[in-house]
Amino acid sequence: MIKINLLPTEKRKAERTPLPRFLLIASTAAAFFILLFYNLWILKLISDKKDEIAGQQAELQRLQPFVQEHDKLLARQTELQNKVREIEGLITRDVEFWRTINALWEVIHQNQRVWIDDLRILDARTAPGDLRRSDPETKEAVAYGVSMRCHVAGEEVTEMTKFRKALKENLILQETLTLINFDVDWKISEEKDKEFTETHSIDFSISMFGLATPPKKKVQAPTGPKTAPISAPQGGAK
Repeated sequence: MIKINLLPTEKRKAERTPLPRFLLIASTAAAFFILLFYNLWILKLISDKKDEIAGQQAELQRLQPFVQEHDKLLARQTELQNKVREIEGLITRDVEFWRTINALWEVIHQNQRVWIDDLRILDARTAPGDLRRSDPETKEAVAYGVSMRCHVAGEEVTEMTKFRKALKENLILQETLTLINFDVDWKISEEKDKEFTETHSIDFSISMFGLATPPKKKVQAPTGPKTAPISAPQGGAK
């Protein structure tokens, strides 16, 4: 049956919202307010994080000088620790380095046409690499060494060869700096200083190394007149 309401609109009773539609409207409104509060909460968190980041950046700028000072002190500490290890290695190693330095100075002093531009002491960390650069085929194990950048007046290699030979044949250096670089890196340089009588000089390098296991010193047999052993007297004293 079809019912028709003939009453005017203003006199009709208001129709109730159907339950499914009401539930849809209510859930939509609830979702809207939930999303609204969620977005406000996220914006508050973002604002707080921005303030925290700004505060940490300001603190970082304040601490930056201390960080740089710390890095300098740490580098200095590492340098001193390496120096201590180097000194301990020199102390514990059975090598009299003062005799080695004296022998080097003696050889340099005896070769008046040679002068030294640079002298570096090689420790257990740097000596093996320097040896491999000068002699890639070597199998020797070295513990220390000396690297020198030298000049010799003139253009003849005779003085350079003489200097290397004197270093190699020095008895003290044979015990402490046993190895010497085989290949010589040398070149002729022009001397522009008017104080030099020679217009050119030879620029060359020398590296000498001490073995990790030094060679044993040769014990020489005593020389001198042989004496007969003294025999005990026979019988008692008269």
